[in-house]
Formats: sequence, structure tokens, C-alpha cells
Amino acid sequence: MKWVSNLPDDEHTPYKFITAEPDYKTVVRYFRPSDYAIAGATTIGFPLGLAVWERYAPSVHPRVFPKLLAIQVPFFFTVGVMYAYQRSLYRFWGWTENKAEYKRWLDEESSRPEPVERTWSETDW
Repeated sequence: MKWVSNLPDDEHTPYKFITAEPDYKTVVRYFRPSDYAIAGATTIGFPLGLAVWERYAPSVHPRVFPKLLAIQVPFFFTVGVMYAYQRSLYRFWGWTENKAEYKRWLDEESSRPEPVERTWSETDW
């Protein structure tokens, strides 16, 4: 069931469409090594860039700088993971190359149990 009406479908994507709304665990399981590398580079790169910049052109007091890094590292870790998640999600939607993910999805789909559709009278209210 699509919750958002403008999600892609099979007819409007340049690559094979896998699924419109994968859950978080599935998207993270399908991360490529390049996604992990981008998340790690973002986590380390931006705070390291600030440290180099502060070394040559100081703008804050030296005692404040560790506190600044303590804020930046978790922030850029979050940014890196969000960017890697977005890249993986684009592969699910078929917006970027996804041959390996599509093959893996088909292999896993054959071992998945069929979803059970329950009627409203069978639900535990």
C-alpha cells in the first residue's frame, strides 16, 4: 500500500524498480561498501577539515575547540548515514543503477513467506 502518491513505479524509472516503501532495516542491509565509505568520509572529513582550518586560521579559543568537535562528529555522522540511506533508497526506487540489489531482492523474495491479509473482523482490537 502506497502512503505517498508520488513514489516511483515500474513505468517511470530508468532502472529496475524494486519497491516503493522499504523499511529502514532493509535499506541499511542493502548498503554497498561505497555507502559506508561515504558515511565514514563525511563523519571524519568535515571535522578534520575544521581542525585543519582552525590550525592555520584560529577562530575560537583552544579550550572551546574540543567541545565544538564533540558536537560536529555526531552531527556529521548523522549526515553521512542519511546520505548513504538516500543513495540506497534511490537504488530501491530505480533512480540509480541497482543490478546487484535487484538480483539480491529476487533471491530473497523467493524465500519470504506470503503476506497474510487479515480482514477487519480478524484483528485484535
